[in-house]
Amino acid sequence: MTGGDGADDEPAEDVPRSGLRAAARDRRVWAILAVVAFLLVCCCSTAAGTLLAIAAGLFTAG
Repeated sequence: MTGGDGADDEPAEDVPRSGLRAAARDRRVWAILAVVAFLLVCCCSTAAGTLLAIAAGLFTAG
């Protein structure tokens, strides 16, 4: 049945817009991304430092 006032075709005004733009506006998303980036940088720098220390130890021992 196609009878009705067409309210189903109109977007709801109270519902926030979902998607990447809406997520990018959320400060919590940016905070989480900042924490993840910080942890990633710390882990990578620690791993790189460990590898350099091992390499330096191998070069001085050999």
